[in-house]
Amino acid sequence: LGSETWWNSVKEIGTPLVVKQANQMHCTFLWRRHTSTEVVYIDVYSQSPSIYTQWNKFQQIEQTDIVYFEIELPHDWSGSYVLVTSMETAPATSDAQIRRQWWQRQLQQHAQIDIFNPYPAYPAQVSRWVNQIHLGEQKAFHNQSNVLYQQLEWKSQLLFVNYPVDLYQSAALTETSPFVIFLDGQVWSQHLSILQQIQELTDCGQMRPASYAFLHSINSEQRCLDYGCRDLFSQAIVEELIPYLQQHFSLSPSTPIILCGQSLGGLCALHSLLLYPNAFQGLILQSGSYWWSDYSKSKFLNGHTQSFLEVIEQYLQPIPNNIQIFIRTGTYETDMREDSHQLYAKLSSVRPTHIHTFVGGHDAINWKHDLIDTLQTIIS
Repeated sequence: LGSETWWNSVKEIGTPLVVKQANQMHCTFLWRRHTSTEVVYIDVYSQSPSIYTQWNKFQQIEQTDIVYFEIELPHDWSGSYVLVTSMETAPATSDAQIRRQWWQRQLQQHAQIDIFNPYPAYPAQVSRWVNQIHLGEQKAFHNQSNVLYQQLEWKSQLLFVNYPVDLYQSAALTETSPFVIFLDGQVWSQHLSILQQIQELTDCGQMRPASYAFLHSINSEQRCLDYGCRDLFSQAIVEELIPYLQQHFSLSPSTPIILCGQSLGGLCALHSLLLYPNAFQGLILQSGSYWWSDYSKSKFLNGHTQSFLEVIEQYLQPIPNNIQIFIRTGTYETDMREDSHQLYAKLSSVRPTHIHTFVGGHDAINWKHDLIDTLQTIIS
């Protein structure tokens, strides 16, 4: 136990170690501790107890370098988790803000790739590494896309910030070919690329030819500033980014534009539609952060202390008939799922709106499956 032979066998099998039970899978995550002072924590997204109320700490097997964490997951679970190794013990306080600050610092500095996991890790906004977990056989992502994309830099005059943008065109365009803009676009063009699936669906006629722009978020601080109901950012998208990309793709002014975002990006997309109802013909809102209440960067919403959902009705304008709105939320999202249904009730009163609950939680792995399905629906 804990010998080189034992660890090599773990690497061959891959983690988590799984024991099938009647209703769930008993999963054991393993880590090889490097020093006696190293402490290991885990957050299995949407499944383990909230890291802000309970630290999910690995346990030590005495007289070995093995530490482990056990959890039961659904049979077909597909999602992700983060591992953090630290030389300092997590604060024992119950103050949520102190716990959050400590955890986010650990995620940025000490998040680890699980070398025993058979699937590739990927970076995220808050955590420098996120690991995949797939208990179902058909959902694993190896991200071996060979589809090439073009990289540009958008130099915003309004924001005084330069944003990388990845561009992709699935086939020769027509005047009615859609143009899709992705917030947090680096996730979908690079980290968990959807380009291969887009190309395959286009080649077999299940999606129309379209152009795609993947707008990068530079870092978590800039993302929070831009996506958190910042009027100037929405203005820059409409008045600078869209004309710039239309010129690059040689698109007509009548090209239908679809804006897509997840979590805080979903809030940003909806906020942009409220500010500019004639700028977009489609929205894809996945797990939007509609609880947001910091409007310090929005003259449009300035002076309110309620959540975004509580003030939205005051700003709903007649939305043009050609706009399609797709609201998506996960089965394991509790308050966010409820918020999405509240948003659906409000928006469907002024515009036919679609809502769908996908299997999973607040997780890029689950968003990827649903995003491909939603794109196929809106671009078919």
